Amino acid sequence: MEYARPSYRVALLGLLFLSTLFGCKKEADGPSWDVDLLAPLVSTRFTIADIVPDSVQSIGTDGSITLVYTEELFAVDLDTVLEIPDTNFRYPYAFPLVGNDAFTLPAGFPVISQNNLLRFNLPDLELSRLVVKEGSLELRMRNKIASRVLGRFTLPSAVFPDGNNELATSVEAGSPTNPSFSNAVRDLAGASFDLRGPTFNDVNTLTTSVAAQLDPDGSGASVTNQDSVIVEASYRDLIPYYAKGYFGSRTIAFGSGTNRFGLFDNFVGGILDLDRVTLRVNVENGVGMDVRIRLNELQAVNTRTGVNVDLQHSILNGPINLSRAIDLGNGFQASQYSNELDNDDSNVDAFLENLPDELRYDLDLELNPLGDISNGNDFVYHDSRLKADLELEVPLNVIATDLVLENIVKPDLPGNEEDQALGAGTLKLFATNGFPFDARVELDIVDRERNFLSHVPTTGVITSGILGANALVQAATRSEVAADLTEEQIDLLYGEGRFRIRIIFNTADQTQHLRLLDRYTLDMQFTVGARYFVNGNE
Repeated sequence: MEYARPSYRVALLGLLFLSTLFGCKKEADGPSWDVDLLAPLVSTRFTIADIVPDSVQSIGTDGSITLVYTEELFAVDLDTVLEIPDTNFRYPYAFPLVGNDAFTLPAGFPVISQNNLLRFNLPDLELSRLVVKEGSLELRMRNKIASRVLGRFTLPSAVFPDGNNELATSVEAGSPTNPSFSNAVRDLAGASFDLRGPTFNDVNTLTTSVAAQLDPDGSGASVTNQDSVIVEASYRDLIPYYAKGYFGSRTIAFGSGTNRFGLFDNFVGGILDLDRVTLRVNVENGVGMDVRIRLNELQAVNTRTGVNVDLQHSILNGPINLSRAIDLGNGFQASQYSNELDNDDSNVDAFLENLPDELRYDLDLELNPLGDISNGNDFVYHDSRLKADLELEVPLNVIATDLVLENIVKPDLPGNEEDQALGAGTLKLFATNGFPFDARVELDIVDRERNFLSHVPTTGVITSGILGANALVQAATRSEVAADLTEEQIDLLYGEGRFRIRIIFNTADQTQHLRLLDRYTLDMQFTVGARYFVNGNE
């Protein structure tokens, strides 16, 4: 990815000979000549916010900076705990006639009248109540009788948002060789189901009533044993808003997962030695059941270097026991767990000093480890979550060794590849440095896929600010850095070439951690001396 950050305008605007220097356009047949030009390009200021964002900085009264950074480790949604599969129920009726016997039914004759107890197939769940957030009830009828049939499907143990609990439909006359069909759908959003059965001591059980009759306004029908009516009811895509019951005692192998970790996105290499690191593992349980988490692995992954560091702490040796959330009737109060790790009881400093861009974890969840201690009063809301966050607190007292920031930029040069307006040139950087860092600048040309094409040597370094007796910068220093571009390198940049700019930092004192203050700045000004071809380099 090619991008530009305000912090890198030093490199992006200074190292590039921008078209803002020259706004003229070549005339069709004008004369061609070249001139040597020395011009200031841009001035810019580099602050601590260009290393780490303001949003994660906490500034003390003395100007010292502490990183406070929170990243989600994992989140377990409702469907991991509670999943209701699509369910079909079938209510057939055929006439028990022998051979070629026929029987004439009058108009309004009830061909089906059944009360049923139906059970949802939920092996791990024993639900007593269900409120639906999304889903539908589909009622299909197939009719082989030579009369229109009216159907009615009633759920005595359910309440729809409109106060009704019935779905009515009808199907036109049919025959054994040419049956007719009908289909009706009821939106179940907001519907509430009592799943305790008629005696209120069962689970996963739904009371239903199915009725079908010949059209009272019709003329009846003559039927044989080939005539039948079938009613099918299907519950589709049920997503609970609320569920209550016993969710079982079981283990869910959640397995491995990887999350992006963006705190060190600006860094591509080097060593950052941190004085103190505090890591808090905060876990929130919004589900109404006890949960036991086994965190088998937590690893800091640096995909740039290929180095992984496993966290070492007692939190990985034993389970994390979470108490159940509290049901408030129209919502829940989540339970909270927190564990704090630091340099004294873990390797959290080495974990973070790996400059990870990913966090890898492996965990198992044990639901209701002590069994049904709630007596069937487990619950879950649609927005219930079991989630864990990592909260870092890092005072910026550091030793930086070859710490690298990098950016890739495509220069916007005057002219074009066939009609180049720029020749060889020299870039100069004048820096006033108030940071306790020395810095060197490395400049390369790479292609679109970041493959190396050419190295652009630089001379000079940016020297550190002058440290006082308290190891704080007392005075800024001035430095100069220069870089020469050959005509061959200019040719690359007019083609597919891009600049890869790396700034490499080292703290002035490599034996002690230096405190970074919010007042530290690095001011930079660029000038360019270049040959500019008016009307091209013909």
